[in-house]
Amino acid sequence: MNSRVATTATALSLIVSLISATSEEIPFSSCTADEPTPDTVTMDCEGMSHGTCILKKGQTHTLTADFSPDISSTRVNTYVAWKSWVEMPLPRENENTCHNFIECPLREGTETTFTYPLNIQNFWMRRRYPMVWKLTDMDTDETVLCFVIRIQIV
Repeated sequence: MNSRVATTATALSLIVSLISATSEEIPFSSCTADEPTPDTVTMDCEGMSHGTCILKKGQTHTLTADFSPDISSTRVNTYVAWKSWVEMPLPRENENTCHNFIECPLREGTETTFTYPLNIQNFWMRRRYPMVWKLTDMDTDETVLCFVIRIQIV
């Protein structure tokens, strides 16, 4: 039994290290000058090209943003959209972030990690996209976090 546990632990450790090896720190910009931004953003990219994270169709790529919120909050929504001349929300928007992507309650000034599994659908067009991620307090509608990244779907 102990060797089975050790083998399982070794396999899990290897999987975690393989996943971590593909995670890239990616450049991001603020949504507006007065909205809070993360300290770092990483994503499981197939590669990087001129600051753009390359993502494959039919796969799920995990985005992680580390930040210290400026406000405390117990209920947070996630908004994700393609950002072009018009913002086009992705499916799954307005999900309760606390049940899916972040540990709540958020405490002002406490380091927090937001994790979002982005499933690249097979029908999405192959091209470059700026994408906006925005977390909002559900009670006050105050922005908790907002940032823009660039992806390329291949």
